Amino acid sequence: MELEKRIYELQDQVYRQYSLTKKLENLDEFYFYLKDKLRDLRYKLESMDVNIKELDKQSIIHIWYNLFTSKGKLISKIEHDYKIYVALYDFIYSERIELNSKLEKIDIYKKEYEELIKEKEELLLESEKETIEKKDQLNTESIKYKNRVRDINEAINAGNHLNGALKYLVDLLNKTKDWDSFDIFGRGLFLSLTNSPVFKRTEERVKKLHYLANKFTRELKVINFYMDFTIDIRDIIQFVDYYENELYDDIKDKARILNTVEYINRGYQKIDNVIELLKLSKEKYIKKLIQIEKDKQEMMQN
Repeated sequence: MELEKRIYELQDQVYRQYSLTKKLENLDEFYFYLKDKLRDLRYKLESMDVNIKELDKQSIIHIWYNLFTSKGKLISKIEHDYKIYVALYDFIYSERIELNSKLEKIDIYKKEYEELIKEKEELLLESEKETIEKKDQLNTESIKYKNRVRDINEAINAGNHLNGALKYLVDLLNKTKDWDSFDIFGRGLFLSLTNSPVFKRTEERVKKLHYLANKFTRELKVINFYMDFTIDIRDIIQFVDYYENELYDDIKDKARILNTVEYINRGYQKIDNVIELLKLSKEKYIKKLIQIEKDKQEMMQN
């Protein structure tokens, strides 16, 4: 029994390889695109004689503040893009290390799994083979649906984190009306606030927003690849496109800030709709899991 239990545990870990490999494949594709993108942006910044080291020190909210109060005169689109892509790169880089580490562990589990399978086959009596094969088939089905539920949970979590970050962005954009007041009293007042714990937490969430939208999109792509249902991810891709290509113009034009807030508020509902679809599919897979466990129990009793 202990041998079979360990084999099942290892099989569960090894099966995880399929989803993780697909996730790493999608991540690698974006990672190398991002490296090229940043190389191009750095070249353009150097051509503009921008001090990249000084730019690296500035927070994204500070960049937005200068963009808003100067109507784009102090911050170019290239400088803005560089800041948001550097933040995205840092998160992507960390996730890539984490995924590679998980896959390396799976390689270790795989070796142990193969060794235990051989041991099990040597101990198996001829009369037990048919029953064990049926049980193994049910175990494989069980693991397949468990992993589907796991992937769905990860996508739901990514969607919830994205919604949370969007709420922080809306709150920040709603406060831009106060930035003119800061400008009247001078940049020193605004910069003094950047050292506060609240500001730093907000900055971290804003930095992560781009990554969370990217991650949610990639999680949904994995689901569309492996599951027997398809999620329409066009709305999420459109939001990423908006963040990268249109947010700059909306922040520098005070009259368009409300349009940005309305756009993001509509985005909440779209993300929530996707999350609800994921939850419904998760319930379906959980029901299948329950049925498989019942079938296993019935087989053991007969």
